[in-house]
Parts: sequence; structure tokens; C-alpha cells
Amino acid sequence: MKHFSLRLSAALTGLTLITGLGASQTLAQTPGQPLNEAVVSTLHDCQARFSQCQSATQNAAGILVFPSVVKADLIIGGSGGKGALIEHGKITGYYSLGAASAGLQVGVQNASQVYVFKTQSALNELKQSQDWNVGATSNVTLMAADANARASTASVYAFVFDTKGLHAGLSLDVFDVWKTGGARPSNH
Repeated sequence: MKHFSLRLSAALTGLTLITGLGASQTLAQTPGQPLNEAVVSTLHDCQARFSQCQSATQNAAGILVFPSVVKADLIIGGSGGKGALIEHGKITGYYSLGAASAGLQVGVQNASQVYVFKTQSALNELKQSQDWNVGATSNVTLMAADANARASTASVYAFVFDTKGLHAGLSLDVFDVWKTGGARPSNH
């Protein structure tokens, strides 16, 4: 019973944070030096941990990095994070990621996510869309530590790592991604 109380308390705390963040559309990290440093550090960490990330990023059209994506659920839940787009070694834009969920679920999770755009066409889809959906398209492949990136025909590779929390595990949920500073898509 004590473990359930601790989990419930953690889930409520996380849900309160996510709900508050979603309402204001502002996360603790805003575009600027702290986010830039976290993005670069997260990308280097991904490249050091996964040889596939290292090789995929060498000739990528763009790399979208979310250092911290927080997911919290207590029947109603949500996920959110801030990140940056890197093109030719420079940060060229800032993006937000979010999702809402409902159902019988309890937990809090935090993970880093790196999306490697292999083609300019795939990158243009992100940049020109008001609402790019991760996980709702077959063009995104979740890369596991032992995956062979050359065997995939997807135009975007997703690396999810440093997963911590009560939801811990490797998964790629359905997320909306939109340019930071713009309105969140109204269909959500």
C-alpha cells in the first residue's frame, strides 16, 4: 500500500506539472542557452551510446532533439517537452512536443528523444507543417540499441533513451510537434 501511495503521489505531482505546462504552453526550458546546451549534450550522448545514431546523424538533413520529454498519467495524462532543430551543425529552430491521453493509467516518466531526418523531403514536412505527428506515421522508425539502421526504409529515425520513471520502457507514443512560439494545433 505504501508503494501505491508513493506512485500515486508521484503521478499526481507529474500530472500537475504537465497539466500546468500544457495550459501555459511554456516549459521550464525556453529557447536560449540552457536549452541549447541540453540539446547539444543530448545529441552527443545519443551519438556516444548508439553507433546507429552516430552514423545516421553524419549525413542527416536535420536532427530534432528533445532533451527531456515528461509523461505523467493519472487516468487523464499528458506528455510534453521542448527541443531544437539542428541543421548543418547549427540550431535553426525551436519545437514543442505534446500529447494528451486518457484511460486506466498511472505513472510518471522522463526520457530523451532524438529524431534524425534522413532526407530533405522528410525535414521539409516537419518545417512546413503546423502539426507534425510522431508515431502516427510509418515514416518514423524507433531505433533500439541493437537495430540495424541500414535495413530501415523510414525517412526519420527516432532514438528514445534515458527512460526513467514508473512508465519506464522503450516506446514511441503519438506526439504532436509544432514550432515553439506558434499556437498548438487546435485539433488537440
